[in-house]
Amino acid sequence: MIVVGGLLLVAGLVVAVVTGGDVAGGWLLPVGLIAAGLGALVAGVVAAARRRVPMRAAIRAHRAAPVGSPVRRARAVPAMVLATARGRNPALPRYQLVLWLVAVAYLISPIDFIPEFLPLLGIGDDIGVGTWLLTSMYAEAGNYLAVRDSSREVDAG
Repeated sequence: MIVVGGLLLVAGLVVAVVTGGDVAGGWLLPVGLIAAGLGALVAGVVAAARRRVPMRAAIRAHRAAPVGSPVRRARAVPAMVLATARGRNPALPRYQLVLWLVAVAYLISPIDFIPEFLPLLGIGDDIGVGTWLLTSMYAEAGNYLAVRDSSREVDAG
């Protein structure tokens, strides 16, 4: 993520310097690339910092290594969401479910932080929220499958 952000930032600066703003989109193309690059850089730095700080839920539940193919993880998402909503998934705090619901509402809602009529910037915030939502659910589905499979092994053994 940090590398992608750096590349987008450099690309935006190069386009701005080389063309002097004389491209089809005017000043929006370089500004869009620079903004996308800064957003990806910030997201990458936050993600990297977050990985180094142990979360309370991970400490409480001692997560096993994530398991499952992408199809298996996608099929586990509804069960994971229901288990979390009912309080039966100790590995995933309920506030994470609330954040996912807010992200879905933001994607569906016509109200945005950055309006859609700005060519690159308008869709960038939606892409960022959608990417975070999908990657977060994908990772947590793997954790959910690992915990569920390990509890089944304990019950069977």
